[in-house]
Amino acid sequence: MQEKTFYYLYHKARGASREQVMEAAKLSAEEYDQLEQSRGEDVRRIQQDLPRAAGIGPDFVRLTRYIYGGSSDQEQGKPCPEAVKARSGEVIQLPAVERIPAPEISLRQAISQRRSLRKYSDQPLSLEELSFLLWAASWARDFRSGKNIETTFRNVPSAGSRHPFECYLLVNNVSHLAAGLYWYHPLKHSLVSLEESDDIADRVLDGCMGQEMVVRSAVTFILCARPYRAVWRYQQRSYRYLYVDAGHWGQNIHLAAEAVGAGACMVGAFMDEKMNACLGLDGEEEFVIYVAPVGKK
Repeated sequence: MQEKTFYYLYHKARGASREQVMEAAKLSAEEYDQLEQSRGEDVRRIQQDLPRAAGIGPDFVRLTRYIYGGSSDQEQGKPCPEAVKARSGEVIQLPAVERIPAPEISLRQAISQRRSLRKYSDQPLSLEELSFLLWAASWARDFRSGKNIETTFRNVPSAGSRHPFECYLLVNNVSHLAAGLYWYHPLKHSLVSLEESDDIADRVLDGCMGQEMVVRSAVTFILCARPYRAVWRYQQRSYRYLYVDAGHWGQNIHLAAEAVGAGACMVGAFMDEKMNACLGLDGEEEFVIYVAPVGKK
């Protein structure tokens, strides 16, 4: 029903007739009437936002200039957001960072051979190679806590070292690791199993608009933003930094993948609502911002 609801909202907000909406969203008459009653306010909100959305880019750049800033929540002494959002579930300890063999590849070689790779071999990633990828992009090498402040230091840069991200993984083909959905704990260098259902890969595939590389990869990383971790310090300008920082993360995934004989492809084309639903996210406090399938060449 989630997919039907999306297409109902999309077409209804753009003035489609009842018959056109029912055909596009594959709705029965009863389903259409139910959505009319339950989602009417959503339709009106989208209709009001459509003209604004058409020109949001320049407004975003203009209104996140420093001239529009004020006193931040940090400056006002409001509580610091947590540096890591813990998730519950079965814990899988990854091979220790110091025990991960150093790949025999130069930085120059990794950079020069980096390409967006969309087709992968059937060879699985080893648990050590997965550990290396997470070490390169999401591992916290240090954690500091002081008066109303929590800070992590990682192998990727982030504005003010706020690191406003959580890293999830759709595991498809990793040795000694069951297929399913996981969350990565950057302080403990471990995975937390969230879901091993048969259809989680299909739901991620659907959320990524049928791009089969996300399920044919050995692992697909799903980077999620928790904006208030940065907004607490940098206010609305933080939303600029989210996308800059996501790019830093993505480049390290690319280079680390090359180092273990794999390749990656950064994906920004996905259905936000569907991907957030896959992870149980509200789309505001936390939302999917980047997807990165990785597999052996």
